[in-house]
Amino acid sequence: MSNVRLRRLAADYEKLKEYVRLHPRVSLLQVVGDPPEKFQLQYVIKSVRMQNQEILPIQNHTVEISLPRNYPRTPPQCRMLTPVFHPNIAPHAICVGDHWSAGESLQSIIMRIGEILAYQSYNLKSPLNGEAARWAEENCDQFPLDRVSLLPEEEAPAKPAPQTRPAPGTRQTSQTKAAPQTKTAPRAKPASEGYKILVCPNCEARYRLPETFDKKKVRCKKCEEIIDLSGV
Repeated sequence: MSNVRLRRLAADYEKLKEYVRLHPRVSLLQVVGDPPEKFQLQYVIKSVRMQNQEILPIQNHTVEISLPRNYPRTPPQCRMLTPVFHPNIAPHAICVGDHWSAGESLQSIIMRIGEILAYQSYNLKSPLNGEAARWAEENCDQFPLDRVSLLPEEEAPAKPAPQTRPAPGTRQTSQTKAAPQTKTAPRAKPASEGYKILVCPNCEARYRLPETFDKKKVRCKKCEEIIDLSGV
């Protein structure tokens, strides 16, 4: 295994662990390899499945993602381990898009799968499941089935400890007297290497996105406002 591939796999794994730590609806169940080349993830997202010709709601999903030998030149291989009724999901594969570049992050694929499960994303022109495509076309007014945002929420910075004041009737000595503080303009929190920070213009919620994140619009987790990323 080349050093380039090893570094990429290790970096993907670290970013994936950080993503599932920040997102309450996605969890990492199992990994294979060192550094990992195969992952099992659990999503808690409202979707549907077909059982005995009946469409039933489902909320818990298990997904397997395998990184082939030529990754990242070739895309990850994704499949469901639990049943889902969706135009772009077959028993053997999840169609996460026709275009892949080596610079695309594993996290963006994981977010896209969540959006597919929630019926926030679906393609009826070239479906893997024709029956699900017909159902989706007839019931598109019900979508999305889940409005969850797959953005990883940026943690709020820790608040400074409140300053204590001397009790009434006491005097501060020159040794304990606090120096006057100079007010400075607030500075934006820098993103970690390989990430950029997105701030919702409506509610000011903060999200951490990979530098290679290429979607044009996302939904805020807090206020559900659609955020246009074309100018970011």
